[in-house]
Amino acid sequence: MYRVVTQCSGYFITGKFDQFKRNIPYSAIINAFNELVQQLLTEGTKELKRWREQLMKILGPNGQIMIDVIPKLELIIGPQPSVPELSPEEVKNRFDLVFRNFVTVLSTREHPLMLFLDDLQWIDMASLELIRVFMETSAIKHMLLIGAYRDSEISMAHPLFLILNKIQEAGTKVDHISLSPLELPHINEFVSDTLSCDQEASLPLSKLVLAKTNGNPFFIGLKKEVIPWKRH
Repeated sequence: MYRVVTQCSGYFITGKFDQFKRNIPYSAIINAFNELVQQLLTEGTKELKRWREQLMKILGPNGQIMIDVIPKLELIIGPQPSVPELSPEEVKNRFDLVFRNFVTVLSTREHPLMLFLDDLQWIDMASLELIRVFMETSAIKHMLLIGAYRDSEISMAHPLFLILNKIQEAGTKVDHISLSPLELPHINEFVSDTLSCDQEASLPLSKLVLAKTNGNPFFIGLKKEVIPWKRH
């Protein structure tokens, strides 16, 4: 997907939730947008000036809020004034609003944005709410969010499904894709390509790989460099 998106002058960013950091709100989302700011910083002076003007216009006096979570953003928009102290609930609402405006600028027809978030089974509630804000904001029109989770570690009672239902009810299109294990023909194609041999010769090994991995592509890919092969 990275190649496809970048060929269209888009941005592809990724974040991964961690089961041991579930008490850190927004961690994967912030990491992803840190990655985006890094990409912006590699652009030319003219482009950086354009981003600076657009970001400062939409962030207004709240630029420091984004700098607090994405420090390198200061290299684009410069030092910003401190923001007033508010109650915890007001702080959250302000953060969601400012982050939403931030994404609005960074996802355009000229530069569409794709955000991939992995391991949603470990997502925190604050991140879920922020995703809902992104997906329900009509001003964000050129952003595609892809999320992945292990269905063996999540139930329909998980807050993720509650938020997905709310997003759908708000009119946003949500597609579910279930990834099943690879079958023998697919594994055999993979193995024969890896070993540069015909598929008839690789079939016995492919059957062994299927038996060992149950068709899980993660383990098939992980083992491809240590698969023993003896040519008869």
